[in-house]
Amino acid sequence: MDLKILQKIIEIFEASSLWELEIEEKGTRFHLSKKRGKEPLFPQQLPSSPKQSEEKKVLEIEGEKKKLTVVRSPLVGTVYRALSPEDKPLVKARDKVVVGQTLCVIEAMKVMNEITSEVNGRIKDILIKNGQPVEYDQELFLIKEH
Repeated sequence: MDLKILQKIIEIFEASSLWELEIEEKGTRFHLSKKRGKEPLFPQQLPSSPKQSEEKKVLEIEGEKKKLTVVRSPLVGTVYRALSPEDKPLVKARDKVVVGQTLCVIEAMKVMNEITSEVNGRIKDILIKNGQPVEYDQELFLIKEH
């Protein structure tokens, strides 16, 4: 196997949520695995407050500091960016958002859970697609705070 291809596979594996990967090509076998942390595969309970499901990052952009809030999934399920298939997405990139505004809905066991913004700001990036399965603590949105 070409070394450049193997390096690319390793990069993709490291960025993924997979714990193990095994590849066999022309009699050569590669096995990659990550150390499992204390994070449960299926959490027993949701975070006690929405603040626990968000993390703040400070980025320096051209000498100017900008705060980015990462909105994370508090549960495992399927994400929907609109309230119904006929509706437009709740938010788009560059939309302004306010505290309490619904960003998306995650369906888990036939229950719809609204994911709301905990900060005022502007949507910098949307990291999920409509109908995509999401994992616990997966990054969903980046919000640049005002």
